[in-house]
Amino acid sequence: IADDDNTPDAADHTDFGSTPVSGGSITRTFTCENLGDADLNLTGTPKVAISGTHAADFSVTLEPTSPVAPLGSTTLEVTFDPSAAGIRAATISIINNDADENPYDFAIQGTGLAPDMNVKGNGVDIADDDNTPDAADHTDFGSAPVSGGSVTRTFTIENLGNIDLSLSGVPKVEIIGAHAIDFNVEAQPNSPVAPSGSTIFGVTFDPSAAGVRSATLSIANDDSDENPYEFDIKGTGTVPSSSGGGGGGCALSADPCAPGEAFGWYLPFAILILSLCCCRLTRREPEKR
Repeated sequence: IADDDNTPDAADHTDFGSTPVSGGSITRTFTCENLGDADLNLTGTPKVAISGTHAADFSVTLEPTSPVAPLGSTTLEVTFDPSAAGIRAATISIINNDADENPYDFAIQGTGLAPDMNVKGNGVDIADDDNTPDAADHTDFGSAPVSGGSVTRTFTIENLGNIDLSLSGVPKVEIIGAHAIDFNVEAQPNSPVAPSGSTIFGVTFDPSAAGVRSATLSIANDDSDENPYEFDIKGTGTVPSSSGGGGGGCALSADPCAPGEAFGWYLPFAILILSLCCCRLTRREPEKR
């Protein structure tokens, strides 16, 4: 590994490879050789320092010894324990008494593996812990009649990470909250979900009462910072309006037989009938005399 090497490579173990963020680590052993004819002194405190963007993800688990005799060697161990997904980079620095290679530096890197869960409704991202149901992402199911009505929505679980996403709940999608009984998971998602993959599940809203009905979807998983993945849902139960008559009655004022217009509609006929009756009575009076 050349001094000032800045191209980590799996061949010389400066690229540590990949390991899970949760519970994973990789340890590599490096050898310091003294190719000179006088003792090599490693004078740093510590002898091997780690710096750079993700220095905290690497640790020296075995320090080399010093001095190193001519043509002799010593070893050091470095462990990679990623704190996040993706490439994690740092630099190893060894202060010494080699006049033209002090400090002796080289770049190291490793890749953290972790799932990254995301949920979409109607093609729109639904954030973890979202508590504002919206028709745009189908978390607001809209309206459905209490009697015989229902609305079904389909949601998509995506794995944006670089290792399998496991849905660990039983059931995988749980419905909790004030009106959980009004919602039902019709088709549970598959697990695990491969990197860049997805799975779907359906939820049906079947209201048991009128008004806004609310609940929360909860999905247990192994995404370390989104477990459980939860978001609120709601729908509105409706019942037929009680205004207006039934059967053969008239419910709207636009109907000529509506209560509000009945008197005006029949009045001319009532006057005509009364007039005829009066005429008939008037004509009979002379006969009585």
